[in-house]
Amino acid sequence: MKKILFIGTGGTISCGHTDSGLAPALCTEELLTLIPQIREVCNISAVQPFALDSTNMSPKEWITIVKIIKDNYDSFDGFVIAHGTDTMAYGAAALSCLIQGSPKPVIFTGSQLSPSVPNSDVKRNLQDAFLCAVHNGAHGVAVVFSGRVIDGRCASKLYTRELDAFRSINCDDIGTITKDGEVSFKAKAPDSRPVFFDRLDSRVAIIKLTPAAPLGIFDIEGARAVIIESYGAGGLPMIYESKLSELITKGICVIMGTQAIFGGSNLALYRVGRVVKERFGLIEIGAMTAEYAVMKAMWALAYSKDNKDFKRLFAENIKGDNYA
Repeated sequence: MKKILFIGTGGTISCGHTDSGLAPALCTEELLTLIPQIREVCNISAVQPFALDSTNMSPKEWITIVKIIKDNYDSFDGFVIAHGTDTMAYGAAALSCLIQGSPKPVIFTGSQLSPSVPNSDVKRNLQDAFLCAVHNGAHGVAVVFSGRVIDGRCASKLYTRELDAFRSINCDDIGTITKDGEVSFKAKAPDSRPVFFDRLDSRVAIIKLTPAAPLGIFDIEGARAVIIESYGAGGLPMIYESKLSELITKGICVIMGTQAIFGGSNLALYRVGRVVKERFGLIEIGAMTAEYAVMKAMWALAYSKDNKDFKRLFAENIKGDNYA
């Protein structure tokens, strides 16, 4: 049987009730008792580096998870990460940047309901994650949730209440898991060793434009890269061009995106986008999710020596980009 390393980080999937509301309570071994039948499918070892509400997750914790995976990579056939849903898309995006071209699966899962709630989705999602991790076609970083297998770079949480909370943005699901446990994947695993990275530079900010927002929204302290979420296909109101110029003069890398979830940005479509792109040499997120754009910017900042190098790293495909 395949060997899977189960990494617990907290989140609703492990939550219990306290006087102050839900908080992580169950450890990885306790979670595994909810699906005892899974040990007939694979050999599981479990670790618990921390137990956090995912609102408190940060690059520091994701880098810790990567170190655990790197240190144990040759000893296991796959990895399952129990993670809170609120920042799971960020976590999957981060690991997609930090573990590139992995022929072994790195699977994120979680739940919308805590284990004690009737009809909780904990058991199904947890079991699906392990079934996915042992599948011969599984590879790379992915989110397994409510029967969907989503590329870690394309996942986004769109619902706060529905059990089917995640969607793949601007690309199809990369696989499915039926209620009977049948797993299918659309791509073959790369025949190569993964490349691991161990740094993220968290000095990335997002500015979300609203009509007639004050100029002060561009006064960002401490950022080395700024993602501007504009409207539709993308563009910048003329009143903000001077503030954009100030950001660039300060050496801040500016990335243009869109608030629209599907379709992606295209600054060349309208004058309000084309003019600023050509004048300021802007890069854009295109069809990336906001979560992936933020994490890719953090990765590019950590491994670039100047703004030109940052633009190159941000624009190029991540190694193992065979799902897109």
